[in-house]
Amino acid sequence: MFGRMAACIGIVCLLALSVAILSDAFMRGAFNKPIFGLSDFVEIVTPVIVASCLPLAIFNRQNITVRFLGRAMPARPGQLVELVGCLVALLVITGIAWELWRYASGVMEYGQYTWLLRIPVWPSWVLATLIFAFCIPVQALVCLETWRKLQKGQPLESSEEYVDHELEEAL
Repeated sequence: MFGRMAACIGIVCLLALSVAILSDAFMRGAFNKPIFGLSDFVEIVTPVIVASCLPLAIFNRQNITVRFLGRAMPARPGQLVELVGCLVALLVITGIAWELWRYASGVMEYGQYTWLLRIPVWPSWVLATLIFAFCIPVQALVCLETWRKLQKGQPLESSEEYVDHELEEAL
């Protein structure tokens, strides 16, 4: 549910950004008057847009993976290679979430504002950090599902076949 809500937040921000850019292009072309502060708006919504598409992408295993080694091996060793990859991804996601939190904390502490309109940027960075931090339990669920497949001795499947529909309802 939170993953879908994050995706909806990202879509709304992306649509707002698209409308703003199209309006700016129209205003520049028709009246030679660009929208003042559009770059500030872009600075605020971009981190949220990027972070919001990650939880569902990770859950649906739509990230880039290389499975030729795991598929060339028997079922259990192949799943073991997959599990190691999932655990490494979990560590990387955790590290990125930590660094995002440090950055957002710094932005809050120093009271960073946008250049033209002086809008505080910390709310968008905190929201993006929280959305990205949600990727940690999502990746942990992916690791757990891979562990279950390793225990059952199931061979590696394509990305579409990896989605556990029971877990999908929880997300």
